[in-house]
Amino acid sequence: MSILLIFLLIFSFTPFILWGDKWKKTALIQIPFVIGAWFVFTKHMMVGISPSENYLWLLFIANLVYGHIAFTIILLELRKSVKYNQGYVRTLSEA
Repeated sequence: MSILLIFLLIFSFTPFILWGDKWKKTALIQIPFVIGAWFVFTKHMMVGISPSENYLWLLFIANLVYGHIAFTIILLELRKSVKYNQGYVRTLSEA
């Protein structure tokens, strides 16, 4: 369960980071997935999920998949900004 909690914490902060990086639509789309995943996790920890409610795990897994996609976007944007800044520093040092 601890790995699920770690994933939840990381992907709960992802919309805030995406919002700051001007990926507002992606951040807004992820918010219901995050809320649903916290609901599933809380329900699983408190009362358990019956076999007839296995569809709730699909919501949780969808959050993990969407969170991975969003986190990849963040890493690619970070990489792009680092490369841009390195090029900017090189231009300044050559001048």
